Amino acid sequence: MFDSDSDVTTTLPAVALVLVFVLGGCLALPSDDPAPSDLEREITAADPPDEITATVDVRRTVDGETSQYTEDIWLRADGTSRIETTAGGTETVIVDDGDRRWHYDATHDWATRLETDPAAMSYLEGVYAQQARYLERYEITAVEETSLDGRDSYHVTFDTPANETIERSINVLIDDTEYVVPLATSERAPVKRAADHVEVWYDQETMFPVKHAVEGDGVTLERTYRNLSIEPGIDDDRFTFDPATDGNGTAVRDVVLPSIDSYDSLEAANRSVPFAVADLPTGAVPETIERDEIIRYEFPDENRTQVSVRYRMPNDESISVSTSDGPRRLAVGGDAVTLGTVTGTIAETDEATELQWACGDRYYSVVVSHAFEDGTALRIGKALSTDC
Repeated sequence: MFDSDSDVTTTLPAVALVLVFVLGGCLALPSDDPAPSDLEREITAADPPDEITATVDVRRTVDGETSQYTEDIWLRADGTSRIETTAGGTETVIVDDGDRRWHYDATHDWATRLETDPAAMSYLEGVYAQQARYLERYEITAVEETSLDGRDSYHVTFDTPANETIERSINVLIDDTEYVVPLATSERAPVKRAADHVEVWYDQETMFPVKHAVEGDGVTLERTYRNLSIEPGIDDDRFTFDPATDGNGTAVRDVVLPSIDSYDSLEAANRSVPFAVADLPTGAVPETIERDEIIRYEFPDENRTQVSVRYRMPNDESISVSTSDGPRRLAVGGDAVTLGTVTGTIAETDEATELQWACGDRYYSVVVSHAFEDGTALRIGKALSTDC
């Protein structure tokens, strides 16, 4: 995990909508309860439409606590997009015009601008690619005809193959919290927040997923599409953003890539910054692990310095410990967790667990690959936070 880049790319709410569905055109399926093999073949063969619009109702329950919000979305296969969200009292507009992505917080009247990666897969293409992998790893266990939002639909149930547990996964990011959907199985224990049951409601005419639900390990996520329109002919103006007008004249903050320096020793890294650099505590992991790199990042747009110490296993699994003299503007969110006298957050991604906390005017982050045993990130964090 590349700490500096992930600060920017993993926390924008619109970017954090990794959905498990496929977009398609008109397909010829049996009219009455098609076989799972028929649906799998047609879903795999489906292509994204050129554009869609919809209102999306999002509902999530984590450990018994439920939150809900609604999004209005306009998406094109060429990568342009607009998503308007109201969640937790904050109104957010995300606009990608193909060259740059704007993140506008209407509630607090501030905007962030960053360049769009021209080589990146478009939102709709990425959704389709993920679904193809998803179908490879899961079994369709039930298909039934139903109706949803006035559309005749196929209600499809996916389950983990019998007698197997989850090892690898893809991330499902809703707002600022990341959940996990399995992609591969093994005899190892499931990763935290893993989902073992998914249901999708596909529109019979277009095979568009008008609803999907993910369940497992204390988490339930639901996304339901209303007023869905495929190939609606979206006006190009929908994908433009001008802070002078759309943002009420708000100031714009550009996301600037950090400068990077490497060091051969902790002593050298400590001499380069006005704070003590945290390191992996002795005995934190039972495995033999070697220090791989020590990197200092200077974030000029945040007036912040960060030093990350990374340890790596021979199989490329890693642990990194980062120290910073300021908070990340776009920090990864997660579930609250207590570390001695301070409270931090912990979040799961498809590759690792990230734990974050603050201690006075210092900010810490621990990122641990899933190859290490459950609780490793917390054990490291508790050891490093004893002086708080």
